[in-house]
Amino acid sequence: MRTILFCFLCLFVFSCKEKYVSPYVSNIDGYLVVEGNINNGKDSTVIKLSRSTRLDNDVVKMESGASVKLEGDDKMSYILNEIRPGFYHIGQLSLSEAKKYRLSIVTKSGKKYFSEFVPVKDNPAIDSIQWKVEKSGVQLYINTHDDLNKTKYYNWEFDETWEFHSTYKSFLQINESLIQGKKVYTLDYRNLGYYSFDSSIYYCWRTEPSKNILIGTSINLSNDVISLPFHFIPNDSWKLGVRYSINVKQYSLSKSAYDYLLKMKKNTESTGSIFDAQPSELKGNFYSDSDKSETVIGFLNISNIKTKRIFIDNTQLSNWRYRETCFLSEIKNDSDSIRISGIGLIPTDVAKTSATSIISYYAGEPKCVDCTFRGTNIKPAFWKK
Repeated sequence: MRTILFCFLCLFVFSCKEKYVSPYVSNIDGYLVVEGNINNGKDSTVIKLSRSTRLDNDVVKMESGASVKLEGDDKMSYILNEIRPGFYHIGQLSLSEAKKYRLSIVTKSGKKYFSEFVPVKDNPAIDSIQWKVEKSGVQLYINTHDDLNKTKYYNWEFDETWEFHSTYKSFLQINESLIQGKKVYTLDYRNLGYYSFDSSIYYCWRTEPSKNILIGTSINLSNDVISLPFHFIPNDSWKLGVRYSINVKQYSLSKSAYDYLLKMKKNTESTGSIFDAQPSELKGNFYSDSDKSETVIGFLNISNIKTKRIFIDNTQLSNWRYRETCFLSEIKNDSDSIRISGIGLIPTDVAKTSATSIISYYAGEPKCVDCTFRGTNIKPAFWKK
């Protein structure tokens, strides 16, 4: 009976499978992709132009050599200059909220693209960035409001920066010399014999941008007030091992821009289950001048930027113990031992000594001794002491 039931189940499962042929035909040249917000006020603007690629192609094709302008309905225009392949920049803009503006793009091949004319949005200040320790990590919240009840639709981006230290300090260094055509290795203290470690490979910082689409709306509330969780740092993350900072940028959106980003968020962050909302076509406000049916990916939005930065020190957290998995090797202090076992490792400290010399020393993997493998040793200008 069990055998019959098993055979029936297999027949049912495999008979339900059908080969799926996608009706989508890839554009050989790739669709134009326009990314970036026109920033009104003291912040400069960078617009990124690229071409879409197949899912199995992770090489981004930048749209270089284009002519990019911001044009007003009052016939004023502002040129964006290419600062590196595919990235177009303009400094501070002082745009009128009484006017509308569009982006004009002429590619190197002469093809013309335009956005629709859009208004300039004002943007209230960020009230606060708060954080709370939860069971599984630290949750960050954003709070903002508009007394005039005009904004309603919001978009956020952030950069997070954290200080981190190498697992081990390096007090020693290996010297290499050539004697009678043979490489000879010797060990010595750093800094001309003074017993101090190399701080340039011990203290480091790393910065990463936000990766997800962060949007919010107060449209269903009686007041234009936002209070949302927007970023989570899991327990024992190296980001909070020493000191952490996050700088949040807030943009105001039109309803159309919000709807566009909402669709993009659903399309890019779906888990892929058949019960999830299925991907929808992204139609922005850009179009090709010669072919209105051509797909152009992107949505022009214009607003000023409001920012807020906070810091979190490890000392403000209890029992946050990030530790890198690192090990030390003990190596004899002679040229052959250093050549066989020490090359590729970074010496840290003395293991055994005699009255006159170092008998052996400790050494570790570069990522555990030299923090510049994972960050920079240049302290950010905004970093608090």
